[in-house]
Amino acid sequence: MSLAQRSLVLRKEPSGESFLKLHLLSPESGVQLCLKRVSSKRSGSKPAPDLFDTAEVRLEASKHGTAQFVGDYELMHRRSEIGQSYRSLRYASDFCNLLILNGTHMADLPTLYQLAERSLDAFAERSIPAVVFLKGLYLLLKDEGYPVRESWWPQLPAPMRSHCKALLGQPTPETWTEPEQNSCEESIRHLLDWLRRETDLTLPEEIL
Repeated sequence: MSLAQRSLVLRKEPSGESFLKLHLLSPESGVQLCLKRVSSKRSGSKPAPDLFDTAEVRLEASKHGTAQFVGDYELMHRRSEIGQSYRSLRYASDFCNLLILNGTHMADLPTLYQLAERSLDAFAERSIPAVVFLKGLYLLLKDEGYPVRESWWPQLPAPMRSHCKALLGQPTPETWTEPEQNSCEESIRHLLDWLRRETDLTLPEEIL
């Protein structure tokens, strides 16, 4: 029997009539694709997996070893607040999709997991998801050894640099003005353009 691993649900989608397809991230195994059988009977004992959950998940290999199935799912923390805001849902989903596309190639899985869990907590707790996304993307690139500070930062236009520095170095603000929001979103676009040019990471086809 496999051991249960602390995991994040990065994506959830139906697979036929009887299964859910889940993309999970764990500090031991990285990004994994698995299937969870959907019970036709209503049971109040255990909640079904949901997007952005933290859970203890035990995976089982199929008889032929070509697929993994969720044998047990113990919910630890649910972040339903993210789905209550379209902007939070969009930013958090884009961040998770970025991890799905690139997580299997990243070496330091515990650090990646910690960043992902902290970012999802912030998406759930903060009212300004653009700042959370900017911080998460910047730290992801930095942790992976890309010269984001040495290369991207000098290319950022000076008017945006001071505002971006404050966002990256301080706690996420509770409120902000429309010019501050526009500056943050422009910084994100600028960083994504740099990522496309200067790294081998893959971005989702539709992002922000």
